[in-house]
Amino acid sequence: MRRLWTLSCLVWAVVALGPQRVAAGGNEFPANGTRNLGRGGGGLTRADDPTLMLRNPALLADLWDDVAYTGMHVLLAKSCFQATGAYGWNPSGDDAPDFGQGPVLVNLTNATQPNGEPLPSIRDEPYPRVCYDGPIPVLPNVALSMKLSPKIGVGLGFFPPDNAALSQWGNRDGTVDTPNGRRASPTRWFRGHLNTSYFSALGAIGYRPVSWLRFGLGFQWALVVYSTTQFTRPTATRSLASDVRVDVTGRDLFIPGVIASVHATPLDSLDIALSFKWSDRVESRAKLDITTSYFGAGRAVPYVDSDGIAGTAPGLLPLRSDNRLGNVSSPPIWVPQLALGIRYADRLSPRVKDDNWQSAHAAAPHSVQDAMATERWDIEANAVVFFNAANDVSRFVSASETVNTQSVRPDGTPGLPLMAYVGQCTGGSECPQREVPTYLHGKTQFALSLGGDYNIIPGMLAVRGGLSYETNGQDPAYLNVTNYMLGRTGLHVGATWRIAGSTDLSIGYAHFFQKDVALTVNPSRPLEPRYAADPGKYNVVTGENDGVARFAIPDAADSVEGPLFANAGTFYYHLDVVSLSLAQHF
Repeated sequence: MRRLWTLSCLVWAVVALGPQRVAAGGNEFPANGTRNLGRGGGGLTRADDPTLMLRNPALLADLWDDVAYTGMHVLLAKSCFQATGAYGWNPSGDDAPDFGQGPVLVNLTNATQPNGEPLPSIRDEPYPRVCYDGPIPVLPNVALSMKLSPKIGVGLGFFPPDNAALSQWGNRDGTVDTPNGRRASPTRWFRGHLNTSYFSALGAIGYRPVSWLRFGLGFQWALVVYSTTQFTRPTATRSLASDVRVDVTGRDLFIPGVIASVHATPLDSLDIALSFKWSDRVESRAKLDITTSYFGAGRAVPYVDSDGIAGTAPGLLPLRSDNRLGNVSSPPIWVPQLALGIRYADRLSPRVKDDNWQSAHAAAPHSVQDAMATERWDIEANAVVFFNAANDVSRFVSASETVNTQSVRPDGTPGLPLMAYVGQCTGGSECPQREVPTYLHGKTQFALSLGGDYNIIPGMLAVRGGLSYETNGQDPAYLNVTNYMLGRTGLHVGATWRIAGSTDLSIGYAHFFQKDVALTVNPSRPLEPRYAADPGKYNVVTGENDGVARFAIPDAADSVEGPLFANAGTFYYHLDVVSLSLAQHF
């Protein structure tokens, strides 16, 4: 029995231990500020406002004056997952879970209570569709930049990742409301709920030693505090009553990051930039509160089957073990990324040289002589390589402690407590510590963007547009609702109105086209014949699709990934982003 529970409590919860709500890379949509969202998400080679620190801090040296910036992205996301199969797929024993509305039977149909009242059965009840049910994500940005001299600019800002990961599916407690009542959510293996508090400070400097060359360097300090609800299971079946709920809280108060760039202007109308961004892994202390047999009825459930034979479904007693401590190592907030940008501009006036900077400012004391005023139009192409293989694995390491579960006898008396360990032994024969890995399967991803501005009224009104494209950041076979790291194509538009010569009000909008994905059941765990015989009712994927589902629920029978594949079914994710910002020039 100890082996049965060895991995039961934390194997899958470790997905949430890495605060993936803020992990970018595969989940990062092309944006980088309101203006750049409107022109395709690039913006690597143009000096408009302090958001340039995110990609190219070298251009701080080219900002015309001091700037205060505030803005936000609002994500209008709609995403759902329809799992293949039904609750009776591969259950164990006479399961009698309780989802908060009284016990239901899984294996037996047409059974009654001893008094003749029917007992609901969910054996042939198809898995329900589960959709994102959390708040509208809002990503705020605040920044300041300052010109120290004609050749040097500095900046300080708060920039959360442009992250499109979603935080809650169904109800927070791992259930979903259906026309037949509350049920266990098919997405609970991935996530019930995640709440993340994120803060960062990015400080950067840009220096132009000669008129055609700039260098930039930024250092970022970030912290995350997170809490999440996750589920796992004790056996190599989908027994519902024995599900294990894990509530996790953790924090990492120092996550360093670096952004470096070099920018050249070999011609007045041509900009070329190269940048690199890196962030450290999230290394945090975590506290786990574990509830074994979370969907257990807490009592033995007597029944009479369809043949009139009396029986009792074993009772499982929810039992909580609090304050289990451990260390988490999760993928970085930003995966390492290398970006190249090229821009051509139809200039209305030449660039201001360093020797003429002071006199140019004195000649135009109440106007901003940036690209919005000195160019008629421009076009920019960016290419970014996301080394998304850094989204590889999360690991939870803890001391070799035990957790407990307990059964309830038919006469109502408690059974003996069952002791268990958390994770795999990694410390030799004495086993001082245990480890739980969760594999995320990220892979190198490429992003391309093309966009530009047209100044309808130079120095007053600009419009912009662009296109973006990203390749897959993971194999679709490993797709799940928490990490939709697949390719997308974006259509972007935006505009800026400069008020009184020094206040920029910008708006941006992007719609991302993302492929609907259908994954078949892995042949190593085929559906039972009664489900496969009625593919329409049980949402069985047939014919053309994106592959065989391989995202598994780990358990004691397979210490790496587990035998049951929980992501078989259909996915869709529709994303629109609306962005607003205000930049004040001083």
